[in-house]
Amino acid sequence: MNSQAEHVRAQDLERRIGVYEEMEKDEQWPGALSAMDYIAIGLMTLVLVVGFYLWGY
Repeated sequence: MNSQAEHVRAQDLERRIGVYEEMEKDEQWPGALSAMDYIAIGLMTLVLVVGFYLWGY
């Protein structure tokens, strides 16, 4: 591979690592799901499964 391309890739990787390290320092990640979000997803899934089961029964 071209050494210039490797250098650009290495710089991009270092930049991305830096961004994630900065995000880890914050308590709240943007877009992260909370426990209530997972509970809501589970309940919605259960309602859909039971609803479609009863509809097809």
